[in-house]
Amino acid sequence: MSVEQKDVIDSPELSSVRDDEIDLFDLWDDIVEEKIWVFIGFFACVLLAALYLFRATEIFETQVVLKPASANSVVELNVPQLEGIYSKDLEESFADARSAMLSKEYRRNFYEAYLDEIKSVEGVYNEALTEAQNFAKFDRLFTSKASGAKDVETYLQVKFELPDPQKAADLLNAYTEYSLAAKLSDIKNTVDSKVAAQVGKLEYDAKQLREQYSGEQTRRSLMLNEAYSIAKAVGQTQSLFSKSDIVGTYEPPLYMSGTKALRAEEKALKDRQRLAKELPYGEDHFIDKLPSLLFKIDQLKSLEIDYSKVSLAVVDERAIAPVGAVKPKKLLVMALAVVAGVFVGLMMALLVSAFHRHKEKIKSKIRSRRLS
Repeated sequence: MSVEQKDVIDSPELSSVRDDEIDLFDLWDDIVEEKIWVFIGFFACVLLAALYLFRATEIFETQVVLKPASANSVVELNVPQLEGIYSKDLEESFADARSAMLSKEYRRNFYEAYLDEIKSVEGVYNEALTEAQNFAKFDRLFTSKASGAKDVETYLQVKFELPDPQKAADLLNAYTEYSLAAKLSDIKNTVDSKVAAQVGKLEYDAKQLREQYSGEQTRRSLMLNEAYSIAKAVGQTQSLFSKSDIVGTYEPPLYMSGTKALRAEEKALKDRQRLAKELPYGEDHFIDKLPSLLFKIDQLKSLEIDYSKVSLAVVDERAIAPVGAVKPKKLLVMALAVVAGVFVGLMMALLVSAFHRHKEKIKSKIRSRRLS
């Protein structure tokens, strides 16, 4: 090697560059030399993970799946008597079931009704928290997933988590029955109120028709009596005209019908009361449109809906006690512990090796100063 080349290699600039570079072989030698720290870091992380898994409370998850009911399940809500008042198709029924399962109001009512049973599950209820906070904690145990546009079937999946697998299944099944029954009860109240409102409207219309009929009958009776007096005074016994004599909308004076016809019409009006006694709706049969109103009223009042035959949705999959816990995820925790353990061990080995080199440099400087 020439003198110029040696000077270049030993130059301060190049020496500084070499000092800044990382030699992988030196790193490997450092790791091998301090391998005890690699094992310490690795086993420490694995031990901590194992301790966590041993002490952590296992969480079990169960689920229910709802699907649309059959067409027969909504027949009772679509009877002819309810036409124009209330109706429900399968899509609307399942939407009601979905809203019931996701309803905060129903969930809170269920929580209050089953509070004693919920308190018996360790870790779910905290006496130090308020009722609102405890309910919020309970509410977070529920998760849901609804079918999307790309799914072949329509469904609603509701999941529930608890440390006790059997309690999780029992509570979720109870909540499903509770929420669907509560929604059906709301529908019943809605139908009853709408039917009552329709009956009230029809009865009001019937009352108006009766009052109108009564007024017209009184008016007609007075007109007949007046016309009869005039006809009798002028000696008009028979009618002076026939239907063919009437042109257009012209109506001759009533007295021109003659006393015989006037008396006959008055008698017919009085006979209505006698005939009405033999009819279902009495004299109401003589009132235009009233019999049909009364029939509708009777139909609505006698309407009986069997809600035991009504189903908003079908529980396609009931909740069962899960066999394995979903939390903590043991394999994932141990895998992360292994990765973290290797990383921590390597870092510890490199740091210890760097510390030893630093001590050697300090000792070397001290010896150099003593020699000088």
